[in-house]
Amino acid sequence: MRDGKFTTAEAAEKIGIHQVTLQRWIRSGRVRAPKPTLIGAVGYRLWSLEDIEQLKAIKTAHYRKRGRHKKTTHDR
Repeated sequence: MRDGKFTTAEAAEKIGIHQVTLQRWIRSGRVRAPKPTLIGAVGYRLWSLEDIEQLKAIKTAHYRKRGRHKKTTHDR
């Protein structure tokens, strides 16, 4: 954690999903990611606690209690 902010991997871990899942949500437009911040020569997306609360709400809306995806019309 940097100044109350979390990397994408840390944010994903905090909400209980894999980092690749969060990256897929960003790529698909389901989640709006923070702009990258340079730390040294590497760009990191730094997520605030408010961002993480929003991610938790998105996860809750898309997953059942046992971590399974909710079925959508294209899953049938």
